[in-house]
Amino acid sequence: MKSLERVHGTTGIKIIIGSAFFWAWLGALFMSMFFVRPEAEGFMAEMATIAVFGLSLPWLALSLAKPAACNGLLAKKRVPLAFAALGTAGSLLLLLAGINLNWIALVAGGTCAGAFMAAYQLAWGAAYCHDGERSATPYVAGGFACAIVVDAPLLFMIPEAAAVFSALLPLVSGALFASIDPQLRTYRRTAPVDPLPKRSVRSRLKAHLGTSMMLLCAVALVMTGFGYLQHLVSFSPVASDGSANGILVQVARGITALLVFAIVVVGKRRASTVYRVGLLAMIAGFMMMAFLFGTDLFWVSGAIIISGYTILDLLIWVTFSQIAYAQSRDPLKTIALMRLLAVLCYVVGALVGILLVGNDEIMHGNVAAETTVVGYLVVIATVLLLSSEDMWMLFGRTRPGDLSGDDRASQEARIDAWFDRIGLTTREREIGVLLAYGRTQPWIAERLSISENTVGTHVRHIYQKAGVHGRQEFIDFVFSPDQSMSPESREHVE
Repeated sequence: MKSLERVHGTTGIKIIIGSAFFWAWLGALFMSMFFVRPEAEGFMAEMATIAVFGLSLPWLALSLAKPAACNGLLAKKRVPLAFAALGTAGSLLLLLAGINLNWIALVAGGTCAGAFMAAYQLAWGAAYCHDGERSATPYVAGGFACAIVVDAPLLFMIPEAAAVFSALLPLVSGALFASIDPQLRTYRRTAPVDPLPKRSVRSRLKAHLGTSMMLLCAVALVMTGFGYLQHLVSFSPVASDGSANGILVQVARGITALLVFAIVVVGKRRASTVYRVGLLAMIAGFMMMAFLFGTDLFWVSGAIIISGYTILDLLIWVTFSQIAYAQSRDPLKTIALMRLLAVLCYVVGALVGILLVGNDEIMHGNVAAETTVVGYLVVIATVLLLSSEDMWMLFGRTRPGDLSGDDRASQEARIDAWFDRIGLTTREREIGVLLAYGRTQPWIAERLSISENTVGTHVRHIYQKAGVHGRQEFIDFVFSPDQSMSPESREHVE
């Protein structure tokens, strides 16, 4: 019962299943399900994927430029349903392109499907981030896991039936999205969007959208590596059987998501361990890949890497959902920027894979070295991601929002008493609570209508009075069950 409460009952189930149909459609695209002729699989199927991703970029860019208008359109049932119809139309055009080997139909299909993809990344993103990490974790993990259940019948259908079945997935996703509460279909603004003073791009990103350059760089590197890997495993003849490997990779992705859902949501285990396992899986997969090129076991390394990538993809969604919920002044722009960067870098990675690896059946000698370089880039990305200051929300101690009413009241009383004991002023207490709940100094400055320098001064005084040396140490101490000792005395006892 409690596990069902984590996904917010019937509404949560609708969001999980509805987004699952969207992710299943995307999986069908990667599995070349819309291309029933063998000669169309491979290069043409990959060009269709690149076209869909590439032609979704203008829509994502438009949402960044006009977030209020985009948010208003999501609230209207007819608009999401219209984009769902475009997704189905685009999928059928891709099917036609594969049958007739028609590039005009491919571009037209990519245009329609790209519009659907952009719209529904933002649409389901609104539902994901509505309650921060607490909603994103079960919704994204559940959606990824259920997607493989939706895609499973495709494996037992004739190619034509599988293509038509896949083409209908956008309509189902759209119908379920239109059926949920309008408040969940739109992004809640956390603060008024007032003009910001001129400052560096880095500062503006943090103050306005709540994200950091480190996180964005991590997303860019991860998605570039994924685009390269997807070409290598799912579309390139190097993989010996691209379409079959693509299916196996998607199965690995679904199973991984199911395990994450079971461990983090149902089992209520610490997410940090799961995410670190994802990093290790990607490292191991890239190390194995160099030894499995040209063999029948090549898919094994790809499946391991995709499993790790799935965990990191979940982490990215959860992280940005938490940022959009807790720190961003315009949540839609935060999610749109993340998806725009992710989609763009996927296209770049896929094109790099085509240029470096090619589509020849014979693998040239530099592929292993190139793949190793990509592996290093992905490892760097995961290190950046896991070391970001925004990760404390996911790796830290239990937050009041996760507690029952009595436990939350008890914890807040304990924190309040500790603030009294260390002698915080009224303003310092106000800032201290916001710090403990993960707010950044720019966010606090905007919220309290004071300068960042003033916030910084208060933060230094808070740290001095608490006897801590940094943000994470302060957070750990605030939520510690024993606040009777200073951090120094605690270390001495331990």
